[in-house]
Amino acid sequence: MSGLQIDITLDKFNTLRLKSIAKAYIKLETLTELNEIAELSKQYPKFFILGGGSNLILPEYYEGLVVHNHLKGIAIDSVDTEFKTVTAMAGENWDEFVAFCCENEAHGLENLSLIPGTVGASPIQNIGAYGVEVKDFINHVSVFDLTSQSIKQLDNASCKFSYRNSYLKNNPQYIVISVTFKLPRKIKLNISYGDIATQMAAIKSPTPLDLRNCIIKTRQSKLPNPAEIGNVGSFFHNPIITTNDAENLRHKYPDLPVYDLEDKGYKKISAGWLIDKLGLKGYRSGNVGVYPKQALVLVNYEPASKSDILALAEMIKEKVANNYGVRLNIEPIIL
Repeated sequence: MSGLQIDITLDKFNTLRLKSIAKAYIKLETLTELNEIAELSKQYPKFFILGGGSNLILPEYYEGLVVHNHLKGIAIDSVDTEFKTVTAMAGENWDEFVAFCCENEAHGLENLSLIPGTVGASPIQNIGAYGVEVKDFINHVSVFDLTSQSIKQLDNASCKFSYRNSYLKNNPQYIVISVTFKLPRKIKLNISYGDIATQMAAIKSPTPLDLRNCIIKTRQSKLPNPAEIGNVGSFFHNPIITTNDAENLRHKYPDLPVYDLEDKGYKKISAGWLIDKLGLKGYRSGNVGVYPKQALVLVNYEPASKSDILALAEMIKEKVANNYGVRLNIEPIIL
């Protein structure tokens, strides 16, 4: 197939900036290429779909095919009195898409501003931040099934969204083609989250753009720029534990952030707080470390390998388990 490249470096295609080489690599730029890619994928023992590379831990050598999703395009499909339906192709930059929606008075995604990656990755990971999850705004996801070589639509329920998880994440035979969002026209700002509420309270008659700018400013103050230091943002999930266990921990640690969930039998607690209170913020081991401004972020001071970053992660997981009786789970996908 034209465009197929052999033994290509993936260093610039992953925000953790790990040194990695793929046995085979190809860009997906048009829908007409999907059947060819399906046939090509059969020639390799494994494959994965690469988007923005912002949630990946890559091996030094990937013995398979990398399909880099570059499908582009954004369209407002329909407008009624309550909603705007907007479709974005999977290869679109996520934050640029949020900006487009904000500019076109399609609301709800402001809290997800500046999250790195692509639109296609958003339903796979069910991205979330500052009290909002993308699942609440997705109408359906169009996918290409590599097994049947056919295009399908998965509605919101079929995606089986949960905390940082989805049906798509666990079924890699699907290539996300596009995501269609149903976004409210009526402004309803979600500003209940911690320091965001404080900042927004100082603005008279705040707008969605004000909220977007506030989110961007907050993220930039706490999270490192991948262009300057390798990272994948939050490295661990916030643990979900029983309400009883959460109350016991909060009794022992009154300042532990605890968040309510729809299921009253469980609570979400702050992984960053657990790591920070162990004195690990700013910790460094060789070429990897914990970001000095945010304990939830692990960084690559370069050059570091997959084994370096995972060894640090395991050390942190063990310390958290020993001190709090809580098991942390790694958020990025490990190849």
